[in-house]
Amino acid sequence: METNFYVVGDNRGTAFFLRNIKFFIWLLLAIIFALSITIAYLYFTRELDQELLTVSIQREKTRSENLVNKLKQTGQQDSDWEQQVLSQSSQNKKLNEQQAALLERQRNELNELNSILKQREQVVRQFQLEKTSSQEQINNLQLKVRSLQQQLLSAQASLTESIAENEIVQAKITELDAEINKLELKLKKPTQVATTIAPVKKQISQISVNSAISVEKLKINRNNSTVSINYNLTNNSNRLQLGRTGMYLSSKKNLEKDIQFRLENSTPFRIKRYRIISRNFSKVKSGSFVRILIWNDKKELIIDNAYPIK
Repeated sequence: METNFYVVGDNRGTAFFLRNIKFFIWLLLAIIFALSITIAYLYFTRELDQELLTVSIQREKTRSENLVNKLKQTGQQDSDWEQQVLSQSSQNKKLNEQQAALLERQRNELNELNSILKQREQVVRQFQLEKTSSQEQINNLQLKVRSLQQQLLSAQASLTESIAENEIVQAKITELDAEINKLELKLKKPTQVATTIAPVKKQISQISVNSAISVEKLKINRNNSTVSINYNLTNNSNRLQLGRTGMYLSSKKNLEKDIQFRLENSTPFRIKRYRIISRNFSKVKSGSFVRILIWNDKKELIIDNAYPIK
């Protein structure tokens, strides 16, 4: 007979449990059966593992016994080998000590080299600093040189302009000097007689063979001890002639002596046609001579003529 349970009331959980109580009972029995099976399986596997462990332990014991026997047999050989190892270790110890001493010596040498390198680095840095400062000075000097070159170029340009202006002024001055000389000759006393005199000494160097410069219209005017001399320095070519000329008083004994070139005692010339050169001498002794010398632009003597003063 089936037992039927009837629940009176509103407790649905209890009603559900009572309706399905057979299912819960069978589920509980199934869980108990499964646990018993697992426990039996674990028990039998544990027994099997113990048997296998005992077999492996026995096997290891036999192996260890065999190893002990082998070690006993090779003990003598091992002692000889140990002695060799000890001797080698002592030798290695000595070698290690020697290597340690060598390393210490090398460390000291490296320290010395490092100190030397540091000193050299300081010297190099100082040299580099000096080099940079000198380079800056050189750059400043180069800037100054460039500015000076520009100033020199401007000065040269202004100089050329002033030279051209001076040439024009000098030409006008020479023309005025010529006119003044003419007027002076007309106004002078009768004792001041202008004479054109041939040179007593006429020395022309080999350089002046092809020279286009000549002395023309020489006039010597004497007034007691004062002598005025003028002449035309003539350019006989179509080219511009440059150089310097000078007049010097000389005695008859000193006519053969050479007169050295000096800037302060000579007059520069730059002529296309001619230029009037004049000079006055005071306290001139009787029997004196005037020497006219002409040098080219290379300071080479081309004419050396001597004229008597009467």
